[in-house]
Amino acid sequence: MAPKRKGKEIESLGSGAGRKQAAVHNHGIEFKDTEQRDRYKYLIYRPISSCRCPDVNAMDRPCIEDYVKKLLNNLGLVKMLRPMWGFENFTYEFLNSLSFTKDKSKMDNPNHRVSFRLSNVDYEMSLEAFCQELGLANAGYIHDSWDQTLKPSDYEPVAFWKSITSFEQYNSRSNKASNRHNPVLQYIQRVMTCTIWGRKEVRTTRIDELFMLWAMLYNHPVNTCYYLVDYLVYVARKKPNEKSEIVVGGIITFIARKMGVGEERGITRIEGKNRLDIDTLTTMFFIRPYGPCHNYQYEWKINRAYGLIILPNPEVVENLIYVGTNPQIQDDGGNEEEEGAHLHDESVYHAEDVDEQFGDDRWT
Repeated sequence: MAPKRKGKEIESLGSGAGRKQAAVHNHGIEFKDTEQRDRYKYLIYRPISSCRCPDVNAMDRPCIEDYVKKLLNNLGLVKMLRPMWGFENFTYEFLNSLSFTKDKSKMDNPNHRVSFRLSNVDYEMSLEAFCQELGLANAGYIHDSWDQTLKPSDYEPVAFWKSITSFEQYNSRSNKASNRHNPVLQYIQRVMTCTIWGRKEVRTTRIDELFMLWAMLYNHPVNTCYYLVDYLVYVARKKPNEKSEIVVGGIITFIARKMGVGEERGITRIEGKNRLDIDTLTTMFFIRPYGPCHNYQYEWKINRAYGLIILPNPEVVENLIYVGTNPQIQDDGGNEEEEGAHLHDESVYHAEDVDEQFGDDRWT
């Protein structure tokens, strides 16, 4: 079913004074109703940052590019995660108008609906049509679904976490991203964090990020489009506070492109680094230069320590999971924390506690 597009297009943003005036006046957005205007007022008071997408040079140094792309491609995410700029008008207008209506009456063929506005045009369509426009999967697992047939029966989050870290406890609020021993999985989680899960801090591994890693690694189908819309609705509904930064502008630009809205309509580009390059990874304490002259060598951070490691072939799943005893790495005694470390509690959950977290703690 083709998407229904209606509404009055903005006449012309032009350039120079005309463009500046449009940006000053609600970013050129024409609100349909008071609700959208009120949402816009909430959104513009929240900090906004650019998405940070995969960087070829950063992946080329440790020779992980092919493997990162292979795993991302298992969920059809490669094209969406190409570096692209976000724009304030696209971001604010899309988020303040986004609606996702979930159909719980039909388990076999639910008619989920999505609606939003871009460049003052209304878009209203089924989730299936939206996913087709974006080229994302609209079938597969949804591990928090009310439909039990969509939950993977063989997914055990605690067991999977142990297989990639050696830790027997998993808690999305405190388990560090650096606990994973393989840099391929470390880099992919940071990519997901800085794009589709839209946040700047990457210290911890959230429930959905862990699930996506499992699905990529074992090539299980996931309804990535459902997850994307569900998270964007969550971002749109958050109230302004010190923790509710908007980091999804690049993803919304991708959606705008697919809907035929060109970037020439963008007003006020969201500035900042839009790649997970070497400098960004160093700032995150993900890696650090090795040796007195650096010589383009880097150490990878594992469990608050650093060490040179030999990269196994990630084509073989067994090479990406934890095997054997704890690596013998000398802690440098530093007090560095990964970016955003202060944002989370340090409570610990065991296997029996994790299922409870899926509903209430997905996005915290």
